[in-house]
Amino acid sequence: MKNILIGLLMMGSLFGQINNVLTISPTASETTLGNQSLEFRNPARNSLDTLDSKVNLSLTNVKWLGNIVDDMGFNYVEASNKKFDYSMLYFNYGEQKYADETGFVQGNFTPSTLLVGTSWGTKLPFGHVGVTGKIVNHTLHTEKINGVLADLGYYLNTKHFEFDVMISNLGLYFTEEVDAPTALNLGLSKSFQQGVDIYSQINLYDGYNTFGQGISYNIKGLMNVNAGYYSDSSHELTYSSFGFDINYDRYKFGFGYLFGDETHPLGNTLLLTLNLEI
Repeated sequence: MKNILIGLLMMGSLFGQINNVLTISPTASETTLGNQSLEFRNPARNSLDTLDSKVNLSLTNVKWLGNIVDDMGFNYVEASNKKFDYSMLYFNYGEQKYADETGFVQGNFTPSTLLVGTSWGTKLPFGHVGVTGKIVNHTLHTEKINGVLADLGYYLNTKHFEFDVMISNLGLYFTEEVDAPTALNLGLSKSFQQGVDIYSQINLYDGYNTFGQGISYNIKGLMNVNAGYYSDSSHELTYSSFGFDINYDRYKFGFGYLFGDETHPLGNTLLLTLNLEI
């Protein structure tokens, strides 16, 4: 790895990286649809498949910022059953060097972030509601940040569209150095009879916003072809994406690719996700 300290998405310090990890859309499907996290992360949607007794298991592996470093990435595991969803994300920032006050290199360390969450959702007469509880641990050499956060979600399906709203990352860290990245997330999606689904999502943070747009085409129930666009104008981060999901028996294989040249921090990023029904 290059001997530099690098912020996730080229933003902020190593302490600030913890907040950027919390805004990642970790699976290939949602990322290639323009980071449509509400379609997959809104806890209110957990109540849509309450009659399905199967456990849906999802595994994702991603090498991050491959144009800049060669040992940064994350692994994501998710299991869902009826109204409940359980997830764990482990982000490894790669090997870093630390030095004393004179600049003499004393050794190496590997900062990391662990995010563990549990979600629950239920149906009410006026729509669906849900909540997610998350525990966060961020390790930076001899210092650590721990926190407890929550997401509150609402979902409504009308004749013309599906509407999602979520307040994400409410809570606190047990330190005064970092504030939680609380955001208001709004999503709108629509399905067409031709097998086409269109998604839009805007995320409103303190002082800036991000936007994602995605489209998915279903081919005879065997394959979904996805394309998307994502923009974070405040941090000058924009990229397009492409991917597909292949359905076979109890398995779904998800592949995603983020476009960008060698100067783009997320260019040429490949995402692989395996979904399994047990």
